[in-house]
Amino acid sequence: MPATSAASLALAARLRDLDDAVVARVIRERAISPASLRDVFDLAEALLDPAALALALSGLTRRALAALATAAEHGEAGATPAELAAQLDRTAVEVLHDLDAAMDALLADRTPTHVVVWPAVAAELAAWPARGLPSAAQLRDAAPPPALAPVDDADRRFLDRGAAERAFTTTTAITEVVLALAEAPGRLLARGGLALPDAKRLSAAAGCSLDELPMLTDLAALAGLIDDEAGMTRPTEAGDTWRRGPLADRWSTLATAWRDALPSELVALLAERADARWGSGLVDFVDWLYPAGGDSLLARLHRRGLQADRLGIAVDGRPSSIGRALVTEGAAAAGAVLAPLVPAEVEQVYLQHDLTIVSPGPLAGAIDERLRRVAEVESSGLAGRYRITAESVTRAIAMGETAEGLSAFLAGISLTGVPQPLAYLIDETARRYGAVRVGALEHDEAAELGARTAVRSDEPLLLEAILVDAAAASLALRRVGPHRAVSRFEPAVVLWTLIDARYPAAADEGTVTPERPGRARSRPVPVVVDDSVAAAVARIRSGSTIGIDGDSAWVARQWELALRGKLSLRATVRLPDGSERSFDLEPTGIAAGRVRGRDKAADIERTLPVSSITALEPLE
Repeated sequence: MPATSAASLALAARLRDLDDAVVARVIRERAISPASLRDVFDLAEALLDPAALALALSGLTRRALAALATAAEHGEAGATPAELAAQLDRTAVEVLHDLDAAMDALLADRTPTHVVVWPAVAAELAAWPARGLPSAAQLRDAAPPPALAPVDDADRRFLDRGAAERAFTTTTAITEVVLALAEAPGRLLARGGLALPDAKRLSAAAGCSLDELPMLTDLAALAGLIDDEAGMTRPTEAGDTWRRGPLADRWSTLATAWRDALPSELVALLAERADARWGSGLVDFVDWLYPAGGDSLLARLHRRGLQADRLGIAVDGRPSSIGRALVTEGAAAAGAVLAPLVPAEVEQVYLQHDLTIVSPGPLAGAIDERLRRVAEVESSGLAGRYRITAESVTRAIAMGETAEGLSAFLAGISLTGVPQPLAYLIDETARRYGAVRVGALEHDEAAELGARTAVRSDEPLLLEAILVDAAAASLALRRVGPHRAVSRFEPAVVLWTLIDARYPAAADEGTVTPERPGRARSRPVPVVVDDSVAAAVARIRSGSTIGIDGDSAWVARQWELALRGKLSLRATVRLPDGSERSFDLEPTGIAAGRVRGRDKAADIERTLPVSSITALEPLE
């Protein structure tokens, strides 16, 4: 950390007045190590460290940097907003708005009349030209790169067809990812990312490569459709609702999340150049807009660029009509542009004698969801294909459907009626449903048998088939009677394993069918400050007692740091008669509740009780 300076003492005083939430935000956003912080003086020195300053400045736009560097040129006295406005050819209100980000990062301070830049920040900016970064004058005066080549209307019409196809494909793929995670959550590796078996399962469901899957899950997470909790990735309640909506609405949610992930200045830049080619020329604009942004900013831009391409916002760096509407008018307007360009959703299908169901177009979300309860998905997308099996009907009945309800649903959506083989399969499966019953053992019997769940059937041959079936071997079933077997696993695990193995299994009569294991939704949890940051804030407060300006602990700590940094201070002292007097002192020591300092004016050493000092102010 840098040596204690007058600026660090002044910044410490500023930090002391901020509430805990703001201090925590500053620590996180400025990437300060929480472990190194004991009090606000440590935090102030860390914030003024050159490496921390370079990181903070890299995230500021050219307008913010120009305002900051111009204020820095006025030295420690600072400049009024009117003076800065005159130099920057903006209004005072615009200048203060441009400085908001710098103020939030505590790179500068504002008195009632002046904007003051900390000397360490001014020194960092002054060193920029030697590093190939712009000077204050260049920040003020350098013109943006020339306008990019326009996209003509004929080119845009050609782009729109490809953009709509990509938007449809990507939205459908993410929908399949959310549905697959609803069926079974994805396990996360300790080093990050999905475990390979789950990644393969999700990529197969989405119809994408393993390399593409992180881009899709990143978009889903940005949109709040999935989240990570307790080492698993699951859909959120918002994701469950989202997947049932019209395709254009689903795309709009993804596009909104993409746009919101961009810096607001970059969104404004794209909107200004919505009729121009973005592509590689956009990098020049980003370099100009973020002079100190560096490779990290370009890497983030590249990742968002890939997502923009997959969402149909831009195709090979050229904005589509959909993308143009997104950056100029918003996601709702862009969704309206997209809607007529993608296939219309259908609500009716063809039921075939081979027990397959063919959709002549993308199915409406609600119909697709119910159809997935009674049928296996063989292909999804533009023309979906489903297959009804005895197992899928059993699963649907276990989830609350009835034979009558299923037949009525299929008849209502069918363009070809309900074929006789399908009607027979539903009736026969419903008749046999419950031939195998699964339920929890009573406590005493569970202890006696060393098991949790009972499986019973009035058909001894059916129970025998289960006991020798490899698909049910993981349940470790043990026969305890001619019509009964037991397992050490929970009833939900046993029931759904048997259903998946195509047995007509049901929960015991009078009990509710348990939810398939692994499908429980994670509940939204409040966002909390990282524990290490919260601990640092608590430590800072305990190490810098908060109170009036004359608080003894605060005064003593200031004096210690001034002594270490060889800084002169102006001490305001309350005299016995109640009056106050100021002394300009060079600190020479502190002990036993008293401070010593050489009086610059009288050239003598004074000793003052800490409790009598009402204020300390660094001398410039």
